[in-house]
Amino acid sequence: MSSQSLVPRDGFDTHVHVFDPKLGPYAADRAYTPEDAPLENFIAFNDLVSENYSSNTFVLVQPSPYKCDCSVMIQCLQRLRAQNIRAFGIAVLDLDSVSDAKLKEMHDLGIRGLRLNFQADGKEVSTDRLRAALTRAADRIRDLPDWMIQLFIPGWAWDSLYETILQLPVRIIADHLGGMRGHSLLPSDLQSIPTSQPGFVSLMSLARQSRVVIKMSGLYRMSSDTCSTYSDLKPIVETLAQEAPKQVIWGSDWPHTGDGHNRLEGRLDVKEPFRVIKNDAILNHLHDWMGSDAYKKMMVDNPKRIYHQ
Repeated sequence: MSSQSLVPRDGFDTHVHVFDPKLGPYAADRAYTPEDAPLENFIAFNDLVSENYSSNTFVLVQPSPYKCDCSVMIQCLQRLRAQNIRAFGIAVLDLDSVSDAKLKEMHDLGIRGLRLNFQADGKEVSTDRLRAALTRAADRIRDLPDWMIQLFIPGWAWDSLYETILQLPVRIIADHLGGMRGHSLLPSDLQSIPTSQPGFVSLMSLARQSRVVIKMSGLYRMSSDTCSTYSDLKPIVETLAQEAPKQVIWGSDWPHTGDGHNRLEGRLDVKEPFRVIKNDAILNHLHDWMGSDAYKKMMVDNPKRIYHQ
């Protein structure tokens, strides 16, 4: 496929971050300081891979350096909508302090969910803490139309969360292949059958029951096989496309931030560079592995249904 047909007309990019200190400061207690990635740079990127970016829909995801201050993301949503470009946001909020009235106001501004990110700072993940945060978030947003919880967690955690998710009153979006890894990042006893890794069966079951939507994004976070542009993820992608074709969506993960595991000793006065990613190669892989019909569902039909467009 040519670069400009990789994201078809009316396509959705459901995972975009904007880093623009000119619009608002980063949190003092952030885990890292990113390079600048203003909205206009994203538009330029999207123009390279889209058939017609102005017909597309974008979902801006609150990045961790801003913590719970969503003002920069909201400014960007307003700028896109002022250009008649459809855009939504996924927020990170302090649920102990945010009021119901504020949540309603954010809904009116285009926010459609909360993100729980347990991977950005490189720290150990507690399943009890995860379960409590998930239940609390679902309770706060259950009455907001179309709101979802977006989870960035390690793949094995789906086993622990399975029963909890079945009981939640809202849907879940699983970031970055649900944390499922290619054989290049798996222990030797799992490398021959990546679909046998912990959490995969639970994730697939939740997807088949329409409880979880899986985001085809951040392949470079789930594989170290850069020589083949992460081809060791092919069995994961093929299985997702075959067994839950209506439950997958795509996100570019622009501007491709680094790995949280490298941030524990990070210095905030040094800007962390973005990764250099072959987006056209990744998208061509996804098209080839999934087939044209499933690829179109992922790019257009599924997110259109999920975001009620």
